[in-house]
Amino acid sequence: MSAAPLRVAVAGNPNVGKTSLFNLLTGSRYKVGNYPGITVETRDGALRMGSGRAITLTDLPGTYSLTPMAEDEALAFRALTGAEGPQPDAVLLVLDASNLARNLYLALQIRELGLPLVVALNMIDLARDAKLPVDVDALSAALGGAPVVPTVGRSGEGVEVLAALLGKLEPGEVAPHLIDAGDEQPALAACLETLAELPELAQQPARARWLLAAAAADNVELTDASEAERRVLAELDQGAPKAVLELVAMRYAEVDRLLAGMGPAPEGQHLEAPAMARSERIDKLLTHRVFGPLVFLLVMALVFQSIFSWADPFVGLIEGGVGSLGELVAGLLGPGLFTDLLTEGVIAGVGNVVVFVPQIALLFLFIGLLEDSGYMARAAFIVDRLMSRVGLNGKAFVPLLSGYACAIPAIMSTRTISSFKDRLVTILMIPFMSCSARLPVYALVIGALFTANRRVFGPFTEGGLILLGMYLLSTVSALGLGALYKRTLLASPTPPLVLELPPYRIPRLWDTLRHVWDRTMDFLRDAGTIILAVTIVLWGLLSFPQVDPSELEPGETAIERSYAGRVGKAIEPAIEPIGQDWRIGVGLIGSFAAREVLVSTLGLVYGIEGADEDDAPLREVIRDAKDPVTGKPRYSKLSGLALMVFFVYACQCMSTLAVVRRETRGWRWPLFMLVSMTVIAYVAALLVYQVGQLFVAG
Repeated sequence: MSAAPLRVAVAGNPNVGKTSLFNLLTGSRYKVGNYPGITVETRDGALRMGSGRAITLTDLPGTYSLTPMAEDEALAFRALTGAEGPQPDAVLLVLDASNLARNLYLALQIRELGLPLVVALNMIDLARDAKLPVDVDALSAALGGAPVVPTVGRSGEGVEVLAALLGKLEPGEVAPHLIDAGDEQPALAACLETLAELPELAQQPARARWLLAAAAADNVELTDASEAERRVLAELDQGAPKAVLELVAMRYAEVDRLLAGMGPAPEGQHLEAPAMARSERIDKLLTHRVFGPLVFLLVMALVFQSIFSWADPFVGLIEGGVGSLGELVAGLLGPGLFTDLLTEGVIAGVGNVVVFVPQIALLFLFIGLLEDSGYMARAAFIVDRLMSRVGLNGKAFVPLLSGYACAIPAIMSTRTISSFKDRLVTILMIPFMSCSARLPVYALVIGALFTANRRVFGPFTEGGLILLGMYLLSTVSALGLGALYKRTLLASPTPPLVLELPPYRIPRLWDTLRHVWDRTMDFLRDAGTIILAVTIVLWGLLSFPQVDPSELEPGETAIERSYAGRVGKAIEPAIEPIGQDWRIGVGLIGSFAAREVLVSTLGLVYGIEGADEDDAPLREVIRDAKDPVTGKPRYSKLSGLALMVFFVYACQCMSTLAVVRRETRGWRWPLFMLVSMTVIAYVAALLVYQVGQLFVAG
């Protein structure tokens, strides 16, 4: 008879290699990074090593404590106590062997829950390099006899031993290890006595302490608290904040006692000596008040220049492949409606988005390298002075930087921000950051209407600098609007920056490339599902009703009589002032499903309009397009610039609005985001085009 299945929660501080061990044990491929805040939700995976026993591991957000100062800490506590879903049978606690003083506070809180505990003493290699004495037996004794396994998540050392130990776990009750509040904590003792008057809290002392901290913090909604619990918490009145301070001090005193019992560190040693000493020397330049921001701007300039220059040859190859595939399919199937659907709809539409995969892959690669090296945390530190003028701190900039890749995980990563108002301000700022979905739009416009490869300022090209300009505009705009929200709708004090700077590490290239592959495949899956579905619908709307050519007026095309063409013509008066025509209008409507749909829509429009012409890459078609009335180019650099500015500001992503609704628990803020960003986008594009025309005319 096989043993009953187990659920084991994987807990630990941020940046201790928790998710790396989870991936090794389960065969998962979740993102890991060398800065806090990567994991912001629970993830399940089956243990794939050991005895073959059915064990489900749940990766929790990395937290320094279970005190609910932010949503990620509240989520971890709820998962550990079974408030949301089944309670785990045991906890795999991951500790940083080179930084036990910081890690043991969380260990004490987990011991208060009364769950069986297994400890992975990770990064033992860093402790060895630093010549830090780590007594495994003493640590086990300090944690109530919990088994301790030294591990190295980067190399896999000790993982098999850890898996075997998990396979032998037997669930059972463990007496909660609670530190009694004594005479030195009168406020704490009084509050705990009041809470214990409620029978359910008398039986769950760990929950009583958590609710006390939650009530004092006033940052996390007590969604799972009963009416009786809310009532008794209200009776605590002003005593809760002081009681929580006493509770924290009491736990830290216990941490000091445990460390003292494990023996003193050699004189002159400090945490992660070799790694941190080397990192501190590098930081003298990279976090310097003057040179730090300059280096940051140079890094960003090189990143975006590389995205444009390195990817261009591959874009050309894919463009040629898409064109050849369309010709091949048309030749094999012959004329017909189904052939038009495949060549003009699927291949021309989706293919014109897929051609930008090289640039998107490079963006993910550079972001991954910056994260894994530890520089991303420094970027947050560098901009802290700027963020303080916004009313936030540098910690809020980490989700903003993540927004360069995708707004959805970036919005979820705001769970690490303790103040709800600050978190909401950051959520409203993130969609202004130019995500990877905007990159195909920028790349198409720059490649079609600008001299993209013309050298400017040495190694930089016109295309690379324009691309950098779009990203800088999005970043500066996000900061400016954040400052406005912070001083009006969501006014609150500016929080201090509390951010751990991890040691610099050489990125694990294989892991980074695997992450790039996964994210790029996600993009292609979107192209194969959402974009494909929208493209097919748009193809139908652009192709029907079919019109006899003899019925067309001079200069008019059949596509203008289509359903989509009529809608585009209807909104053309509204978008003409920003330099766009009805073709762009159709794309703008479709891009509310996904921003990249603008590119596939233009591929459809020009594929259908020029069905009898030789196939050419979309950017060349747009560059050569002429107004049938004036004979002048249909699009100019100014209209292209206005279009890119519109996409910098417009909230054209339904998935982003959906995740904002989930995170804010209502439609108020998603609707505010949609309306405000659309208005800002239109006004900004209007100013660019109309003011630009004055200069051109002058």
